[in-house]
Amino acid sequence: MTSTNPNSTNLINREDVNEMIENAIRRHNRRSTIISAILGWILIGGYSFGLFHVVQSI
Repeated sequence: MTSTNPNSTNLINREDVNEMIENAIRRHNRRSTIISAILGWILIGGYSFGLFHVVQSI
């Protein structure tokens, strides 16, 4: 999209670049939060399942 020619009209301005970066960071944070929450629930569920089995066998 960019060109090395300073007279070209296909240049991206600083505001557009900052907006693209912010959107990418926001998308990454949203996805990583969802993945962390899912992994957390799986680990808590596995731990609770094992704990209940240990307590039940006592």
